[in-house]
Amino acid sequence: MPHINFPFLGNSLVMALVIVTHVFFAFVAVGGVFLAFTGEWIGYRKNSAFHDRFAKGYINFLSDMMKINGVLGVTFVVLLIGLFPEFTSKLYNIFFWPLFLEAVLFLVMMASTALYGGTWDNPNKGRHIFIGGVAAASGIAAALVINAAWSFMLTPGTYFQDPRLMNAVFNPSFAASSTHVLLPCLINSAMFGYIYAFIKLRKAPAADAGYYSWMLDYCGTIFAVAILLQPLSGLSYLFTLKYINLAVFDSIVKGPVAKFFWPMASLATIAVACSAVYLLSRKTKRKVLLAGGLAALTAFSFGAYTRERARKPYLIYGHMYMTGALVAAPKKAGIAAAETKAAAEVKTPAKQAPKPEPVKTAAAKSAPVKPSASKHDVEVELEARGCLVCHTYNGEGGTFGPNLEKPLQLHTKEELKNILRNPAATMPPFDGTDKELADFVDALKL
Repeated sequence: MPHINFPFLGNSLVMALVIVTHVFFAFVAVGGVFLAFTGEWIGYRKNSAFHDRFAKGYINFLSDMMKINGVLGVTFVVLLIGLFPEFTSKLYNIFFWPLFLEAVLFLVMMASTALYGGTWDNPNKGRHIFIGGVAAASGIAAALVINAAWSFMLTPGTYFQDPRLMNAVFNPSFAASSTHVLLPCLINSAMFGYIYAFIKLRKAPAADAGYYSWMLDYCGTIFAVAILLQPLSGLSYLFTLKYINLAVFDSIVKGPVAKFFWPMASLATIAVACSAVYLLSRKTKRKVLLAGGLAALTAFSFGAYTRERARKPYLIYGHMYMTGALVAAPKKAGIAAAETKAAAEVKTPAKQAPKPEPVKTAAAKSAPVKPSASKHDVEVELEARGCLVCHTYNGEGGTFGPNLEKPLQLHTKEELKNILRNPAATMPPFDGTDKELADFVDALKL
């Protein structure tokens, strides 16, 4: 079946936009349920009406937000199946049971959150808090399961040598990645509460001003402390990658991905500085924390893209390219030598007497030249080889790689062959024979 190329944006970019949006609200949901649960529990223990009001308000907001984010989740799955079918099939085959568990956990979270919000005035407070605990725990568990698949894509570890599910789930970066994912759940949900309270306090009547001021300080403290902790989890994850795969680490800090990593690090530094100023000012520098939150939110986008770019040209590092093609396994020396010898024997036929050269006639000299390929023909060839997953040509294809129209015109055939056999680190090599490569390059030249 032909690959589907998403119009204008390309497959990679549209997936990135949907994922970043979905993940942001998913983080708010997971962190928000946890904040509501802990808020009600603290309010119950301390007899604090403010904590109870905060928890009830947040859970009512989440009940509506989850419906919208559920649509984004379905969109994500549909795009994944349609745009990356080989990868989706492979990943679902490996993670079928964990992903099935994640779906169950999500349903439990949705149902328990709805029940939690709908029975707030239940006289049995202990039972109600238990329902909130179920909602919070199922949300955290679902996030960990999804993170297992996400971290596996960059660090599959020993799974392909020893294909057991536990090797895929508990891959080498799973623990460090989990911490780095759960803290943003707290950051995003606290930021949502902080911004809401900041806006409401400006026009709140005197009866509500005390509550919104308390909510601003409560969410601000959680927000600022979580931002201060996030770089520590980020460094832990980064140096875990260095230990696992030095090539990935080098690509991030000083390779092609560095142009995304260092802006992210700079934004994270600004967020940390703003959080420190807010806490040291005893929560009086509220606008400073807002600026830090904006920097942190932008840093998350850069961080997610950095992580994705660090994996390129693979969808599953070292195993599957972005085109969906599997990486060829290295051959043993003896087998490779035998194949080379056999190929040489085939290519070197027995010597034959030279054939007399045909007499060149005027008709032969004026034989028609084979017409050059059209742009449509080139597009078909690029599509067949999976090049348009990343690159654009004739207005079609992805946006991850550069437009191919000028490079195909400027480079000679030999230069194109060399580029395809020895590409940049973010591009898979051509995996066909020399003849297939020559035919492919011939077809690309207009």
